[in-house]
Amino acid sequence: MAEFRKKLSMHEIESGSIFWTEKQDREIKAVIPQTLVFDLICNGQEFANLSAEWEKRRLFVGEPIATAMPESELVLLSSKDRASMVNCLILAPQDKMVIRKRLSHQEHSRRHLKWFAREDELYARLLSSCGDFMIEIAGKKTRGRQPDFDKRTLFVGDPIRFFSPGDDLLIHWNQAGETPTLVVTREEFVVKPSLDATTPLRSLVARLLSRPLGEFNEGEVKGLIVLLEENKKLWEKLHNLQEDNRRLKEQVNMLESLFEQFASNSFFNSKKEFELWISAHVNIIEKGLRVIHRNYSVTFDGGRKRRIDLLCQDRKGILVAAQILFNPEPAQVDETIELMDHLRANIEAFGSELTGGQLKAADIRGMIIADCEKADLVESCMQHRVKLCLVKSGCLIDILE
Repeated sequence: MAEFRKKLSMHEIESGSIFWTEKQDREIKAVIPQTLVFDLICNGQEFANLSAEWEKRRLFVGEPIATAMPESELVLLSSKDRASMVNCLILAPQDKMVIRKRLSHQEHSRRHLKWFAREDELYARLLSSCGDFMIEIAGKKTRGRQPDFDKRTLFVGDPIRFFSPGDDLLIHWNQAGETPTLVVTREEFVVKPSLDATTPLRSLVARLLSRPLGEFNEGEVKGLIVLLEENKKLWEKLHNLQEDNRRLKEQVNMLESLFEQFASNSFFNSKKEFELWISAHVNIIEKGLRVIHRNYSVTFDGGRKRRIDLLCQDRKGILVAAQILFNPEPAQVDETIELMDHLRANIEAFGSELTGGQLKAADIRGMIIADCEKADLVESCMQHRVKLCLVKSGCLIDILE
């Protein structure tokens, strides 16, 4: 997609027009359609029937340019959908940018700020020119570290503990001192008292309670009791709403954490990477599963040897032989099923060998952990009573047993 970028001058802002030089003719012509008129969408607002004055190298846009901040960056992009459409973005200068975000539990515990892929351009503009800088929170300054754009994180350190998970934060630059300072503050919302149906009631209760008790007659006492009872109901309703709000916040934080965990995972690139991840996360595969041996060697009749990737024990004490298959071929599946059948047929001898003759195992379960689903793999597991766990991108997808 063709694009044209430049910083807006004061002359352009005052005139509401975009100007370019002769050297930029090629760039601008790659973006603006060679038609008499075209449409432009600027920051979500559509402007129809614009026309470029090619001889003067001028394009009048109007309000979006006239209301822009000095030193703002203008970006013109050609449209994929319509040949006669141009997309326009006006980006505020870095020192005028303010990013609003909500602090998650993960950010609070790991002492960093994190953003999502859709926010890459926003944070790149804010943090791209970071040299030596300070981070200021609650009036205290600490030395800033360079952002990690690959992991989409900016380490802040212990000062971030000044805030609480769920706080809305404002992030912006302060260029007033010798060293640029990235200021992180809590967004404070000024709540104006609103008049509702209970306002007269609260006012009346306040007036009644301010009077000496001896001045109340019988009717006023009864009325006060009714009002206090109504007030009690309102407090109970408020308490219930606060409890519901707390539960909703917990659910939102949990979903945020799960989403961030899922977004940070990537597809496994090799068998070794897949095996290492499975070995470290067996409890995701099955709750209570405990690894007792890795790469345990088993001898078949005739001296042929095979290994069990993960020899485990479930929470009932039953042995589990788990094989990790990365992009399995039919031959690998057949060998794995053969191993499971051999272990079941020789479970007593295997249990005795495993414990040095002290104990005998009564049963053993077979399990295959694979990174993809294949028809022959599923069929073989179903026929031979082997549990199949499908894992993709660091997340358990399905279990068949």
